[in-house]
Amino acid sequence: MMVSIVVPVAKEGSGLYDRILSFHREFSVLAAASGFSFEILLVSDVFHVPTVKAMMRLAKQGIAKCLLLTRRIGKGGSIKNAIPYTRGDYIVLLDADIPVNPATIHRAVLLARKLGIDLIIANRVYRTHTLLRRVLSTAYNTLVNLFFRTGLRDHQAGFKVLSRRAAEIILVRRTRTDGLAYDTEVIVWAKKHGLRYKAVNVVWREQRTGSTIPPLRALLTMLADLVMLRLLTLARKYVALQKLAIGRVVELSNIHTIGQEFITMIRASGPKKHLLNILRKLYTVVAFKRK
Repeated sequence: MMVSIVVPVAKEGSGLYDRILSFHREFSVLAAASGFSFEILLVSDVFHVPTVKAMMRLAKQGIAKCLLLTRRIGKGGSIKNAIPYTRGDYIVLLDADIPVNPATIHRAVLLARKLGIDLIIANRVYRTHTLLRRVLSTAYNTLVNLFFRTGLRDHQAGFKVLSRRAAEIILVRRTRTDGLAYDTEVIVWAKKHGLRYKAVNVVWREQRTGSTIPPLRALLTMLADLVMLRLLTLARKYVALQKLAIGRVVELSNIHTIGQEFITMIRASGPKKHLLNILRKLYTVVAFKRK
């Protein structure tokens, strides 16, 4: 069995090198004991010099495969562009600050294999978040359950395990969101496609001192994505997804282009077309308004 660990990277800085190196060492021991192999794939859509240098160092030492996208696209879009370059039977999606310890990730992979589960979702039972973030998170998760009835308490944790089958169906063919609501969309499409999913409790320890994303603005963009997702699930005969090439995917071990970077667009017809156009404009105003 091969496991691919996909890590979307932003402005992590030089500390990314030590963090990934430490994770690689610990996970290597666990994987060897269980008899499976693994790969780490880092992907970034931000040209942040200290971060890119750390990625290049990891790539040249063979610790991780590192991809740089030439256009800004968001967390979800970065993951979608990375998936075609993975080889795993299972795909692990993991935030770059490694908020979950390697032993927890290892157990989740083995659980997915043992039970034949398509998607393992983290339920964060301990979080060092501010009161505002906790309140906004509760409101968001309540709304997701009203819209989609997933039965889950946590839709936004940046740790998931997917079977290759689930990754092909959800990550490659179905997801539209390129931004922060991507984690939620993965869960919604798993439910819609009748895939087996299970939440597991994890201790969540964020290594970052604070988010660079204004929480209220993030919430508004995620709500806009939820409305769009709701329309997509209700009116699938009127909408289709289309991939549009917008840039290049650069492999950092020897700095060469290995493919095209793409963004996912909605093609709409019928009564939903005008509503989707309005939502796009509102999303753009909120998401890209200057601070």
